[in-house]
Amino acid sequence: MQKINITTRDEQFNIDIIGYINDKLPSLSRTQAKIASAILSSPRAFVEKPIEELVPWIGVSAPTITRFSHAIGCDGLRDLKLKIMGGVRVGALYLEQPSEQSDFKKWLEYTVSKAQNGIVNAMGVPEEIIEKVVEKILEARVVYAYGSGGVSNWLCDEIQNRFFRLGSTIVPCRDGIMQSLLATTARDGDVFLCCSLGGNNQAELEAIKIAQEYGGYCIALCPPNTKMETAVDLAVPVETRSGLKGDASDVFGPTAARYSMLLTIDLIAFIAAIKTQDSSKESLRRLKHQFVAH
Repeated sequence: MQKINITTRDEQFNIDIIGYINDKLPSLSRTQAKIASAILSSPRAFVEKPIEELVPWIGVSAPTITRFSHAIGCDGLRDLKLKIMGGVRVGALYLEQPSEQSDFKKWLEYTVSKAQNGIVNAMGVPEEIIEKVVEKILEARVVYAYGSGGVSNWLCDEIQNRFFRLGSTIVPCRDGIMQSLLATTARDGDVFLCCSLGGNNQAELEAIKIAQEYGGYCIALCPPNTKMETAVDLAVPVETRSGLKGDASDVFGPTAARYSMLLTIDLIAFIAAIKTQDSSKESLRRLKHQFVAH
């Protein structure tokens, strides 16, 4: 039987066994491929069936299944099943067969409904918290907008885009190390506005701690009951996880949480614009003039 090379024993415990088998599938022998295909197509069934049922289901012998388990670095069939169970528990939705939908109108309606869910979700943000955020941003000498990851890193650019036109000095930053370095330059009253869909980004948490040490005022747009909510001076609770209808069970559709965060940022920026309209109107006029002229 063809031997599959694998990493050290310590790394075996954390290995993505489903991903590993999928990557190795093209190079497996015919017998190994039959076992691998059974695991990839129906991981739950493979785990639940006893060896007596696996043999006729896959069409290989019991010793062959055991040798396959050892070949991919497991102690045996039981160990292989435990690792598969771990993979299924973390990413079960990604292992299911996608539904066959080919109706453009349904795709459009579904995408719109996701955006609507995100917007409605953000409408529950407490008014007094938004008012306090606006107050702190408008008082700040500088606002550092932090974000990391697929969505949060461009949210900090959106913060800059919305507030520079009101006369605020905005410094967006996505790099974790630079976030901490910038935090060391904080002065009393400087604002650090952190965006996080997970609320547990370690780099941002470290930067928050440093900024507060030097007098920075830290605000977070993050889910409630997270490390970031606890760490900052003021948290804007934006539910981005299972609280959003459909997000927890959908791996292909757009993330509704993006719209929740965007609406929250838009609301803060709009209120700030209203409160500073006497001073910001000229800046907005200049922007409009140059945009039309060029």
